[in-house]
Amino acid sequence: MRNSSFINKIHWPFVSLLILISSIGIALLYSIADGQWNPWALKQSVRLFIGLIFLVIITQVHIKFWYQHAYHFYLFCIFLIVATLLFSREISGAKRWLDLYFFTMQPAEVFKIIVILSLAKYFNSIKLQSHDIKQRILVPLLILLIPVLLIFKQPDLGTSIIILFSGIIVFFVSGIRIKTFFISGFIGIISFPILWYFLKNYQKSRIINFLDQQNDILGANYHITQSKIALGSGGFFGKGYLEGTQSHLQFIPEMQTDFIFSVLGEEFGLFGILILFFLYAILILWSIKLSLESRNFFSKIFGISFITSFFLSIFINVGMVTGIIPVVGVPLPLCSFGGSAMISFFIGFGILLSGYNFKDNKVDG
Repeated sequence: MRNSSFINKIHWPFVSLLILISSIGIALLYSIADGQWNPWALKQSVRLFIGLIFLVIITQVHIKFWYQHAYHFYLFCIFLIVATLLFSREISGAKRWLDLYFFTMQPAEVFKIIVILSLAKYFNSIKLQSHDIKQRILVPLLILLIPVLLIFKQPDLGTSIIILFSGIIVFFVSGIRIKTFFISGFIGIISFPILWYFLKNYQKSRIINFLDQQNDILGANYHITQSKIALGSGGFFGKGYLEGTQSHLQFIPEMQTDFIFSVLGEEFGLFGILILFFLYAILILWSIKLSLESRNFFSKIFGISFITSFFLSIFINVGMVTGIIPVVGVPLPLCSFGGSAMISFFIGFGILLSGYNFKDNKVDG
């Protein structure tokens, strides 16, 4: 009976959908390498396997565990981010990766999950019963802004934006008044000149060139220009698997990470893009359904906020490679090459499924 319960808690159809979406990414990485498993597809397959192990284990752990230790994970992630800033070597002008000898990790990716987890615990603990602005706004805002500022310092603008908006989503789902968001938005707009001062020169350049994408197409706008050419040349059905010229001739920069969506569009066309969007839509709607079925507030907050953040990552990446938003370095969830990002998403889905598995249990009682 115990083995049967273990198997049922894994939610095989849901897990199969995660594997299917991840496999599309692996297939694209295989194509980018001219039909070779190295250097990306094999490593990504191993990371998928590790992510699945994390997910299966986490789904079996009672949701109360994640509630009780949310702040511990938060403090540990703060420690990892600070260690990254102090001790990691600079790569391409940024300190984002922490070398742990046996493997290299990007703590900011894991923090995207932990911030949501910590804020979900906080709002569950107060349940918005207090009208004290310090308790309702200032304390959770502090929980949110500490990692945002630390990750911005690395610098990693894309991840800091994702974490900031993920936190805002938690505020919204938890029941903070709409008026508060309007006031915060207004403060954010008038604070933009201050933010601009702290941006690196290359980040300012990305924003400026985004506003004039026809300028310097062989320089600052090269990435987005080649991405648009790849997407447009794919047509409806694409050029065919392993037949993408923009990717195989190395015209698309960072195509294994930030611009993998362009490879999909070139080789499989609009048809392939719609299939991936359809799979993403099923995953998102299914996750929302599982989250809403939980009877404890903590699981609902975490599940809905996490999957909304997942959607936000998709939106930013697709908007980035199609030229509707500036390039900020956000990978395509479950498809782009990167172990920290993939495993962190599987951890998030594992916690979401844990909340569903133990949906009838209280976390704070």
